[in-house]
Amino acid sequence: MYRLLQLLHSYRAFLLLLFIEIVCIWLLVRNNPYHSAAYFHTSNAIIGNIYQTRNNISQYFKLPSINEELASDNAQLRELLSQSQVPIVVKSEEDSLELTKNVYNQEYLSAKVINNSVQLKHNYLTINKGSLNGVEPGMGVISANGIVGKVMSVSENFATVASLLNIDVFVSASLKRNNTFGSIRWDGSDILQTKFMFVPKHIILEKGDTIVTSSYNSIFPENIQIGFVDDFSLADDGYYDIDINLSNDFSNLAFVYVIKNPYREEKSELENEIQPGNE
Repeated sequence: MYRLLQLLHSYRAFLLLLFIEIVCIWLLVRNNPYHSAAYFHTSNAIIGNIYQTRNNISQYFKLPSINEELASDNAQLRELLSQSQVPIVVKSEEDSLELTKNVYNQEYLSAKVINNSVQLKHNYLTINKGSLNGVEPGMGVISANGIVGKVMSVSENFATVASLLNIDVFVSASLKRNNTFGSIRWDGSDILQTKFMFVPKHIILEKGDTIVTSSYNSIFPENIQIGFVDDFSLADDGYYDIDINLSNDFSNLAFVYVIKNPYREEKSELENEIQPGNE
């Protein structure tokens, strides 16, 4: 306390001058309209910049939660979109409209990618949603840019997904322009490309053609984007050898959507009843 008083005594002249200047400025601003307007304009600009900087810093630290909210909103929008894409049926009988109910209903669950590999032959990613959220093995996983893979194993809070960059993953696909179907399978070489297989040689192909999921599987809805034709040539077996540029960058996945199709198991069980030799 003594040192503080001693310091104030040493700078008493400066402090008195500073106090008088502040009083003078206050009187000038208070009694002069021009100076008053200039003061408040400047002070508002400074305070506004301070608030803006504070808000920017606050928003930066909120980005993870904001991204999760956006992913959740996108999942709901995808679900609504899938439900709206129901074909119109001419009502010839009282229950004919029942044919369209729930056939195309998929639920979309947003999830965050917490681990991912792209350098292996069998690549997997881990998401932060599991059985407690309704995730089950066999469900499809997509992102905003296209298909990602298939759920393989699930715990209460996490799930592992075999990505499209896995040589054991096959996906039924089609050429969007003419609905020619084939299969997508990665050959283990380029993480930016995959193969579109079993397209017969009489089909007309063009570079840039869009490849989407077909209606022949129960994992993914049809018309989910996979990629674009980059190059093709005729192989010896009568089919094309087609390289596809993937629409997803698997080295940069952040949020994905798990597709919960309520009729997936029923469709798979029915198709599995058909064994070779039952023709």
